[in-house]
Amino acid sequence: MVLAVLCSPRAVRAQGRDSSVVHWELGVASDVTNEFYYEDTFDDTTFTGTKLTGTPERRSAMVAAFELARLSGSGRRLWLRQEATLGDKLQRSYTRAEWQGEPGGGWRAILVPELDMSRDQSFGGDRRELRFFPHARLRHRSLDRSQSWDVLVGGDWFRAGGTSDLSALDRNAGRGWLRWALAPLDATWDTELGYGADVRAFPDSTVRDHVEQHGSLTLRGLLPRAGAVAIDMQLDRRRTIYETPSTRDHFWSGRADGNAFVPLHERLTAEAWVSVDGYRYDDPDTSVYFDYQLWTALPALHWSLARGWGLRLGPRFERLWAPRVESERYTQLSAVIEFERLQAGDWLSFVPSVGWRDYDRSAATVSLESPDLHSSYLFASGEFYTDFGLPALLRLRLSGSGRYERHEDPSQDASGLYFAVDLRRRF
Repeated sequence: MVLAVLCSPRAVRAQGRDSSVVHWELGVASDVTNEFYYEDTFDDTTFTGTKLTGTPERRSAMVAAFELARLSGSGRRLWLRQEATLGDKLQRSYTRAEWQGEPGGGWRAILVPELDMSRDQSFGGDRRELRFFPHARLRHRSLDRSQSWDVLVGGDWFRAGGTSDLSALDRNAGRGWLRWALAPLDATWDTELGYGADVRAFPDSTVRDHVEQHGSLTLRGLLPRAGAVAIDMQLDRRRTIYETPSTRDHFWSGRADGNAFVPLHERLTAEAWVSVDGYRYDDPDTSVYFDYQLWTALPALHWSLARGWGLRLGPRFERLWAPRVESERYTQLSAVIEFERLQAGDWLSFVPSVGWRDYDRSAATVSLESPDLHSSYLFASGEFYTDFGLPALLRLRLSGSGRYERHEDPSQDASGLYFAVDLRRRF
């Protein structure tokens, strides 16, 4: 399919209202990863103390992409993108196609097949992955466009190989979703309900085959002073198809996210972000498959500055609660600042933060003879991403992140750094 498209001309002559656009991208990419941590050292069998150890990794690659967009006179749309990476440690091919059509009567059909193939030899390993992920959506809207129904079906075929330790099992999966939305033009609130299920089979395992059901609810509404609020909730239930002694795939899980925005001034907005997610196992243990809930809250103020700049500032609170595992419980408080600029297609984001994570049962305050315990620590971290255009149709993408942790137990001190650069020219 890709070869046939590559042989097509740069611009297809329009026939009636038909039109096509083709773009090419060529460039180079590189990334650097390094993690520092303390580990015990030995001379034969004699313990010689701890030593700061790093795991640096550098990768470079040629990158290329091809994109085709076609609009037919009958309203059908076709979009195709092919990306390729050829590097010293990573080779990857990613293909995604999207077709949209409107049969009439308020119906719309969307078909999206994806194919992802890769070989990753980073950190001395050798891992191969192949994933085919086709899905389709059929949507119907009422005549007044206040209600809509969506039917989503899809599959997920995944295979992994190589000499590295494989943490992901081969799988054959199918899924289906049914969604109903109500959004009258004169209503204050919009509502969406959904139900879906995933069925996964694992060729290399006789006990992991399972069915996972999902239920979702979304509410979006208006607040006074041109404010807005949204709530998204999803509840999942996973159970194995066959009887198994492990509780690994027998659990309830759920997540709820809420956010609210209230303008205080022409350039100042008050925001609130809240989320909670967790797991509840049918037969929990105290080592791996234990119940927990993670609560997160981020109240913030957002300033809209000149020249497309924005600034968001606020505290972030986290609380992890594990009823039966005291050593996993922690409270975290941090200060987060986000600088963002979006103008003329260029995007810049920089998010530094600093905070303290306090474990209810810290290794430094309980006993250094329990190395499996976590240690409370002070941390500083930062993430950035930028995507902007350069002369001669060049486009530069830079991304990176860094984190430093200073623990009460010095042997658990750690830091990490990641940086990536991608430079391409579009034709």
